[in-house]
Amino acid sequence: MACNGAGCDECQGGRIEITQCPLEVITPDVWEVMELAQLYEKGLPPVAGGALDQAKSFVEACRAIWNDEAVWKKE
Repeated sequence: MACNGAGCDECQGGRIEITQCPLEVITPDVWEVMELAQLYEKGLPPVAGGALDQAKSFVEACRAIWNDEAVWKKE
């Protein structure tokens, strides 16, 4: 929110009404930043030689492995 929850014309008193699936309104650039943030958290920063220079298949494989590890650790 632009007002950080204080209330403004965009959010009607610090709240927003979601009228459609949030996944439909998230743009590809936002998905990319979220993906890069997750990779950075795992130690692969979004710089040359880091996440920006990895093959898409490698990044997807890493994500799948990390997700599986998280499930195994929960169990």
